[in-house]
Order: sequence, then C-alpha cells, then structure tokens
Amino acid sequence: MSVTSAITYILKILFLLLLIIVIAVGGIYWFDHLGLLDYKKVMGPVAKYLPAFLQRGEVVEDPMLLEKELINKRAEALAEKEKMLQLKEKELESREKQIKQLEEKLKEESKGLEREKKLLSEKLHEYDNYKENIKKQAEYFTNMPPKAAVERLSKMDDLLVIDILRQIDKNAEEQGKASVVPYFLSLMNPDKAAEIQRKMTKVGEFEKND
Repeated sequence: MSVTSAITYILKILFLLLLIIVIAVGGIYWFDHLGLLDYKKVMGPVAKYLPAFLQRGEVVEDPMLLEKELINKRAEALAEKEKMLQLKEKELESREKQIKQLEEKLKEESKGLEREKKLLSEKLHEYDNYKENIKKQAEYFTNMPPKAAVERLSKMDDLLVIDILRQIDKNAEEQGKASVVPYFLSLMNPDKAAEIQRKMTKVGEFEKND
C-alpha cells in the first residue's frame, strides 16, 4: 500500500468517526429535548471539547431586560416629545415673527392714517377759513358801489370770483332779496362776463352730478 493510499484510508476513518460522534451527540441532544436524557449530565465532561454547534448552551435571561426595554421605550417617547416640542417651538417663533411684522406694518399704516387725518383736518380748516372768507367777501362786495365792486372783481382769479358771486346769490336767496350778480355781470367786460357765466354753469352742473 502506498503512502497516499494510507493517508486517504486514515482520513476516511477519521471522517467516519467524526460523523458517528456527531450523530451520537445529535441523538443525545434530541433525547434531551424529548426529556429522555439529560444532555448536560451525559455530555458534561466532554462538552467543552465539542465544536460550538454541538454544545448545548442555556439561555441566561437578564432579570433587568424588561426594565431596560421599558427604559428604552420611555427614552424613545421622550425623544419624540422633545422633537415635537422643538417643532412647535420653531412654529411659535415663526408665528411670533409674523406677528411682529404685522405689528410693524400696522404701526406704519397707523402713522400713515394719522398723517392723512392731520392733513385732512388742515385741509378742512383751510376750507372752513376759505368759506368764511368768501362770505365776508360776498358781503363786502354787496355793500360796495357796483362799479367799484366790478372793477375789483375783474382783477381777481375767475374761480374766486365765481365763489364770491355764488355766495352773493345764496345770501340774497336766504334774505329774500334780488341778487346783484346779474347787474355785476352786466357791468363787466362782455368777454369776461361770458367766461364767468360759462364757468359758473359748469360748476353748478358738477355739484348737481356730485
């Protein structure tokens, strides 16, 4: 028998022996599972020499495992709550920023309204003063000699003349008297008088439509 043949023969024998051991240990393991044998008592002395897959280990339960699981779940819940709180905080910061921007906008609009109110008040005051002045002018020209009144009126702005003449008409109507406006117009330069009458008509039409 050659050396190669001898080595092959020995390897076969070793493989068969290992196979027998595996089958035997597996049988003992199965009998232990069925409750017919105690695997640890039978295999205890040689168990440490067996491969890992043939060793029967006992599951050592951690008595703190449940508590650790509860702690982990609580930690996860707290982390989720913290995340939600951070999102809400960012949302609140965004809303607060929007509110501040709206407040600034409202302040600017309020300032603008105050300026407009002040300007309107000044305009109304000026208009009241103008109306009061027109009333005085109308009375003044009514009491003047007609020719002198017309001479002065002819040198004034047309719109101012129109307001004075209209006030004279109004005063005469309120007093139940005849207005001197037609007489004033008759004493004016015909072109000037025609222009004044044309503008007075337009102003009257505008007020009716308004």
